[in-house]
Amino acid sequence: MHFEERPACLRNFAHEILYVSVISCAQLLCQAALGNVLVPLLIIGPSVGINDPSKLPWTLAAYSLTVGIFIMVTGRLGDVYGHKLLLIIGFGIFSIFSILTGMGVYVKNDIYFDIMRACQGIGPATLLPNAVALLARTYPNGNRKSFVFAMFGATAPSGFVVGAVFGSIFAQLSWWPWGQWALAIFCAFLAVLAYFVIPIEVSSSVHPTGKIDIPGVIVGLSGLVLFIYCWNEGPVVGWDKPYVYVLLIVSVLLIGIFLLIEWKAKEPIMPLSIWTVKAFPGVLACIALGWSSFGVFIYYMIEFIEVIRGASPLLTTAMVSPVIFSGLAATLTVSQLYHRVPGHFLLTAAMFCFCIANILIATMPPHQTYWAQVFVATLIAPFGMDISFPAASLIVSNSMPMNQQGVAASMVNTAINWSISLGLGIA
Repeated sequence: MHFEERPACLRNFAHEILYVSVISCAQLLCQAALGNVLVPLLIIGPSVGINDPSKLPWTLAAYSLTVGIFIMVTGRLGDVYGHKLLLIIGFGIFSIFSILTGMGVYVKNDIYFDIMRACQGIGPATLLPNAVALLARTYPNGNRKSFVFAMFGATAPSGFVVGAVFGSIFAQLSWWPWGQWALAIFCAFLAVLAYFVIPIEVSSSVHPTGKIDIPGVIVGLSGLVLFIYCWNEGPVVGWDKPYVYVLLIVSVLLIGIFLLIEWKAKEPIMPLSIWTVKAFPGVLACIALGWSSFGVFIYYMIEFIEVIRGASPLLTTAMVSPVIFSGLAATLTVSQLYHRVPGHFLLTAAMFCFCIANILIATMPPHQTYWAQVFVATLIAPFGMDISFPAASLIVSNSMPMNQQGVAASMVNTAINWSISLGLGIA
């Protein structure tokens, strides 16, 4: 593969490696914060006051919820105030709330822990769209850009395993809060490093006169948060509880008001015209269904391995580690197919991968060799993850007018993370 010249704003090859590494840590740490709680969750849960197993999914749903919905806002903030500034702020938020999440061991209250997990998700929600924007601004179209974005995507499954490794080591052999505090230390280090590594040429605002649709942000986020809260709380306490269905009705009303605000706003965070583009609603529906099934897949696969088969967190981490290699293979494969195969074919293939992985986990018996179904599922699932996002991005970029590309991309990211939270609630 022939690579174009290195961007002029990157002084040398070492600077480029460091720059791409810092930016890619946004994706890696987003998934690491999922793995370092999910895998040792049976150890963490009782120590923070979660004694009801039905409440354990909230620790993941709360995190995925805020990652999903705040992406709608933080990408716009990056356009107005500068992507470098928002990236540094994102690492800072991630660091602070990782510290406070670890403090849950002292508070011993499940509501506190879930709220801190939700606040922790604001960090990666700030990081992800601005990291992508920085890479897009740095690299012109070509093989070099495709390779860099492929490496950025490959950090997702690797990040989950890295988080699971450190979270399990601390939880099983030492003290689980250190998994959160180690994450906080690393995020603080990256915030400082980003200040020096990100070139000044890509640090300025791209839309300095732009405005933020504050009423839309407040009403829209409130509606989405309450909607997911009801879907996750209803199965735990019962749908007959008045506050559950009252809040569900309120959430639907808020979402309706949000749509009205966006219709009237001069610079909406979600222009309603994007829904009139032919391919967009279908793509978003596929992404939401595929990734909601992935949330169910990863949570219940790990719970099955640990609860039914009695595996330790470290052994469970070893069992899911093949996702690193299959994820890398999927990313490199799709980087070659990205401009050669129609996006709807790639998206269909991704949905089949999600479906097959879920069927394998849903049908596996309690006593069976790891290699029969769990191993195969961990090889297939990353292809669903790493094909669906670029495929959706390709379809959207080919369908949307230029002035709505960024908003549509943010909506795809929102659908991915919001649907994980919704899927866990429904399951």
